[in-house]
Amino acid sequence: MNKKEEFKAFAARNKNISKLVTSGKATWQQLFETYDIYGSDESVWREYFKDNNKEDKNIGEGVKSILNNLKNIDMDKLEENIGSLQKALGFLEEIVTLRSEKKEEKRTIKRKNNEIERFFDD
Repeated sequence: MNKKEEFKAFAARNKNISKLVTSGKATWQQLFETYDIYGSDESVWREYFKDNNKEDKNIGEGVKSILNNLKNIDMDKLEENIGSLQKALGFLEEIVTLRSEKKEEKRTIKRKNNEIERFFDD
């Protein structure tokens, strides 16, 4: 097996290598050259993965924080707040409906006045 094939197998076993490339921290050429010189020596590759593992931990901590916040939500309070919000939206809907009905009423009155004026202008 040649070095290129060995590197492909190494990259397939170590998924973090493709993460380095997709995140823009390294190119395939750089990684291949490192592999060509050092092989699969873990001490060399540990340096590459150090920063990547920190990001994974930060993401994991963020997810844990979100899940803890979700656990602390009082569902009764949430339901109560949603009910209040629905009432407020219903109230706003009534106001909008009344306004549009009044506008339509004014248009109807205006049309009737125009019809009466045309009738008597003849």
